Amino acid sequence: MANNDKKEKDGESASTSEKLGEALKKIISSGSPTEMSKELIGTVLGQALKAKDDITLKVSNEMISLVRKIDFVKEFSKFAENHKFKVTAEIEILKKDNDQNK
Repeated sequence: MANNDKKEKDGESASTSEKLGEALKKIISSGSPTEMSKELIGTVLGQALKAKDDITLKVSNEMISLVRKIDFVKEFSKFAENHKFKVTAEIEILKKDNDQNK
């Protein structure tokens, strides 16, 4: 089932790439910027934004999976073996004022 999901995602990426390629071919063949239509520019920008979103999503998912693999307790234990911890505190004890208790 995972292979089918991957094939579907690859298919989506391929169609996105094909649409972007077709739009770029139209731009190149048009000859001048004035001949480009708003629709064509919108298509190119839309496909570029979709490609950016796809890449961002894939990178984010990879980073999340890497972070999930980290055993933080184990890593902190390794860190603690080679480091010394120093904790300092200051405590001040004040006498209660008897007038406040009335």
